[in-house]
Amino acid sequence: MAAPPRRARRGARPAYPATPAAFDVEAAHGASWIAPDDALPEHPSVLWRKKHFPKVLPTYSVSSLLTVAELIGRGLGIGVLPLVLAEGRGGLTRLGGAIAECQTELWLLTHPEARYLTRVAAVYAHLSQQLVLE
Repeated sequence: MAAPPRRARRGARPAYPATPAAFDVEAAHGASWIAPDDALPEHPSVLWRKKHFPKVLPTYSVSSLLTVAELIGRGLGIGVLPLVLAEGRGGLTRLGGAIAECQTELWLLTHPEARYLTRVAAVYAHLSQQLVLE
């Protein structure tokens, strides 16, 4: 989960709790949530939110995860983001550890003949340096 720094600093709760239950659940229920809209109904973050916060309706429903990150960074609420989008992005505070239920794979696909193109090779080189593969 992520939040803007000003909202995450309120109270005495830790900034990096070990589990979602370690932060103030009541505050999360009362917070403004930002989440993907019906364009991503099966996204792991949507399923997780509905399971752990079933009564929470997002204040802002947006069409992409990049927009979720942008609105959180602007201080409009809290939400769940993939670590690949949240880490290294200014204006966000991590409220918990990685959520096991939201673990997914990241795929980059290209036509076999295109992988030797300079621009495609440049993208592969950049991503291989920026992403940590487990």
